[in-house]
Amino acid sequence: MPLTTGPIENTGNQPANAASVRIKILNLTSGTLTGVVRVFRLNGTRRLLSSTPFAVNANASTFITRSVAGSFQYEVEIVPDQNGGLYSVYGRTALGVIIAAQRVLNSELSEF
Repeated sequence: MPLTTGPIENTGNQPANAASVRIKILNLTSGTLTGVVRVFRLNGTRRLLSSTPFAVNANASTFITRSVAGSFQYEVEIVPDQNGGLYSVYGRTALGVIIAAQRVLNSELSEF
């Protein structure tokens, strides 16, 4: 079940615009959860910025941080190979401060 944040606006944020995006992955299964996270720039044309495979041990969590610097809009796709994961996405400033307006919780992600 592939998931997407949909487009995230990255202008006029407080305290600053996102320089990176952090994707949290929680594996609630008894086996390894695998998949890929893709980050796209949406500045007029959808362009792949990064594609990162993940493997999370049973009942464990991890995070992936990727650059979105210079992106006026961006999107994150999470494509797990099996069910059993929970995910959240956060925009972060260059100093690592979470941008509340760019927080996307598991329940807010859309299937595509």
